[in-house]
Amino acid sequence: MRRIDMDKAKEILRLHNNVGLSQRDIAKSVGCSLGTVSSVLLKAREAGIEYPNQLTSKELGTLLYPSVEKKQGVAKPEPDLEYIHHEMGLKGVTLQLLWEEYKIEHPDGLMYTQFCERYRNFRKQNDVYMRRHYKAGERVMIDWAGLTMHYYQDSEEKTAYIFVADLPATSYLYVEPFRDMAMSSWIEGHVKAFEYFGGVTRILVPDNTKTAVTKPDKKDPLLNKTYHEMAAFYGTAIVPARPIKPRDKAPVETGVKIAEQRIIAKLRNQTFLSFEELHTAVLKELEIVNSTPFKKLPSNRLSTFLEIEKPALLPLPDSRFEYAEWKIHKVAFDYHVEYDGHFYSVSYVYAGKEVEVRGTIRTIEIFFEHERIATHPRSYDKRNRYVTNPEHMPENHRAVVDWSPERFVSWASKIGPETEAYIRFVMSKRDHPEQAYKTCAGILRIGEQLPSEKMELICKDALKRNAYTYKYFSMIYKQFSEELKSEKKPIDHSNVRGSEYYRGKNNA
Repeated sequence: MRRIDMDKAKEILRLHNNVGLSQRDIAKSVGCSLGTVSSVLLKAREAGIEYPNQLTSKELGTLLYPSVEKKQGVAKPEPDLEYIHHEMGLKGVTLQLLWEEYKIEHPDGLMYTQFCERYRNFRKQNDVYMRRHYKAGERVMIDWAGLTMHYYQDSEEKTAYIFVADLPATSYLYVEPFRDMAMSSWIEGHVKAFEYFGGVTRILVPDNTKTAVTKPDKKDPLLNKTYHEMAAFYGTAIVPARPIKPRDKAPVETGVKIAEQRIIAKLRNQTFLSFEELHTAVLKELEIVNSTPFKKLPSNRLSTFLEIEKPALLPLPDSRFEYAEWKIHKVAFDYHVEYDGHFYSVSYVYAGKEVEVRGTIRTIEIFFEHERIATHPRSYDKRNRYVTNPEHMPENHRAVVDWSPERFVSWASKIGPETEAYIRFVMSKRDHPEQAYKTCAGILRIGEQLPSEKMELICKDALKRNAYTYKYFSMIYKQFSEELKSEKKPIDHSNVRGSEYYRGKNNA
């Protein structure tokens, strides 16, 4: 079996041990074959690995793949496919269960992947295509409605986008308007839906929207990392609908149609003077939709959900998911990484390396090859945009670790207000205040050698000329020094001949 990425191996163990998904659903969620899932679980059992654990990716890889195993070709007893097909029609019976029973009878029999392949071929040969039945609490299907709504903000018409989550087992809906279709809105829609349902399904089935799937692919779609992180937080798995497969997303398409016909269309003639007013109206209509009796059944969506589906949902965690955004950046030569206009340090040994940055409203975390290498409180200070951990600096940089913008401003203020204003100006012209520290230190050391009033004049002139480099300041300082020398009063002494003497006067 081909060695897989250890992130996928960890996800397989999590979905099997914590979520309890079938191997088929795990394969869809992780984006690998059933054989790979079966192999990883088997190797993990043999190595005594459980989830959660504190193993690094390298340690896990060593335990799962200690050596290359040689395959031995042995004839395997074939399963009774007609019996399997009959049993699959019974409620609660799965291929996993039938394969385990087959393996008890034939310990040397087919592995799970081959077993399933035999059954799929049997179905195709007999033209057997059964209508899908959804189990309670198993999955929720999510999409954006095709139609939009409108509201007014400061007399300007704005567009609202409608998020729809449908529980296919009971047709229970959650519908909410958002100001945009950004990732933050997509995640918030899921969180609000889980809270509305009072629990979480074991599988999330999004369409191949960019907020869910970064790179659509029939066999191995690349999921958005923030979306995957949210699913892990709630203990669920993401299985995107396959492209150009209408049967995969039929229930949510029906849910979207209901939202468009019975909520969006119903409110089409109303004018909403704020987003909050629109939001309230949509949620009010949602309650009506869920409580309206079915046409052919005595119950409604709400009563059916409470009776059948809610008890089967996974419980909500104690806390709410905190939205995090992931970005990929290269560490700069000064061993800082940019995130949202601020710069956060990592160890200088990572300079030039490509890292992943995870940002929340409170914390910035930086990862290299899936291992966290730095954590910082998130900064919102517009004047000081660099956050540096002294331990990340090389030894020759730590000598100036106590330098700060406040220190240079305080130093300059002792000379005078013009000097202080100029030092602030010099630091403001750099992306990173630390880039101006040496310049400021050099300028202020010159100031210590001059009378305060003369330093004030130089700084005022430098600020007027928009000079913020040490070289330019030095030129202005030298110019002032020469002018001051020329303005010195001549020596008045009887032995000194003045200019009048050289013009021919008093020579008689």
